[in-house]
Amino acid sequence: MAAPATALADLLPGLAASDRAATGRLLAAADAALAAVQPAPLVERALSRAPGGIRVKHRGGDRLAPGRGAAVLAVGKAARGMAAGADRALGGFISRGLAVADEPGPVPRWAQLAVGDHPLPGAGSAGAGRAAMDLVETVQKDEILLALISGGGSALLESPRAGVGLGEIRALNRSLLRSPAPIQTINRLRAALSDVKGGRLAGRCRGRIITLVVSDAEGDPAVVASGPTVLPPPPEEASPSLEELSLEYGVEPALAGLIRKLSDQREEAPLGQVRPWGEDVTAVLADGGDAGRAAGEFLAGAGLEAGTHPARWTGNTMRAAEEALRATPEGAARAFWGETTLQVAGGGRGGRNQQAALAAAIRLAGTPHRFLAVGTDGIDGPTDAAGAAVDGETVGAADLETARRHLRQCDAYPFLERVRALLKPGRTGANVADLWIVDKTSR
Repeated sequence: MAAPATALADLLPGLAASDRAATGRLLAAADAALAAVQPAPLVERALSRAPGGIRVKHRGGDRLAPGRGAAVLAVGKAARGMAAGADRALGGFISRGLAVADEPGPVPRWAQLAVGDHPLPGAGSAGAGRAAMDLVETVQKDEILLALISGGGSALLESPRAGVGLGEIRALNRSLLRSPAPIQTINRLRAALSDVKGGRLAGRCRGRIITLVVSDAEGDPAVVASGPTVLPPPPEEASPSLEELSLEYGVEPALAGLIRKLSDQREEAPLGQVRPWGEDVTAVLADGGDAGRAAGEFLAGAGLEAGTHPARWTGNTMRAAEEALRATPEGAARAFWGETTLQVAGGGRGGRNQQAALAAAIRLAGTPHRFLAVGTDGIDGPTDAAGAAVDGETVGAADLETARRHLRQCDAYPFLERVRALLKPGRTGANVADLWIVDKTSR
């Protein structure tokens, strides 16, 4: 997990790029971005042993968390890498742990491995939820729970609330993932049906909690993996109810009614009163901005007029791709980071990065420009591709209408596969949402 299964630059011989040197440079920039957000070294740098506890170094400063030992819960697509970093940093201070990941693989000697289901929670996710609750409940008042959280955890870790079935949670997820709902909204609705999201897992812990986050979302760490150990912020006074939000994004009325019923119920002990939240430490170690800046710096170091867009890139996938092209000046290269939303239409294959790449290829047809879109986890939608690298020759004049049809049907994968534009590095071990690079240079 120190590097992608296959470096993106190593995929160049299989691509049908018209300018191989320029495309290779974009792939190398994406590799630099992935190297900057690898989870094991991030965690190892953040943690160290200290007399009587653990010292945490993060962007907000240093903090000492006292305790006589630690249990570790690692959740998400970066779980195994984050657990490995904690093991290297803390060694024998960790007595036990659980890694909830999306695939089998090695974990430290003190950890059990639970493989959850993704993108929809399933029986593996429910088993992981039970194991996580069992672990958290063993943590004593003078111990530390070290929670290592990364994207993908919302599906991988689940435990339905009383009166909710796993089938209902799967139906909610299926509706939301096909909708244009932003991830903040999706995770608020997921948390309404769950016993481990929205801080509820932390409510079972008697000791202090250190939560370290490798973020695939924006802003509050409570959003990542639906915040199993982070108290969610209170909703704004004027914000829509959870039922209204669910109906707005196409959730069936019966599920929306269940969400309303559960959100109206009084909990026996409000989450904010269950445990000493003020003694916890929460830190975001990396997000998409770190990947985007690393890509921009690599391109600038290669002699290009290059930079990174300063804000998280969001919005409708196809429109966002066109806006990224417009936002990049002629003769320059720009890196963009974030997560767009794709409302799936039709039964095609692909993901938001493939959809963005195909939209860009259509717009770039006949130009000397290039575009790369890649999921930093190595996965884009339910496919074996992470994204694609396209240029002005990816869509020829004879293929233009065919490409548009594939775009309308959200069926980018077969078109991009036929023109040898797909990127298939395998799982990278990282997960900080998406990276896009636009190159309008002549070099």
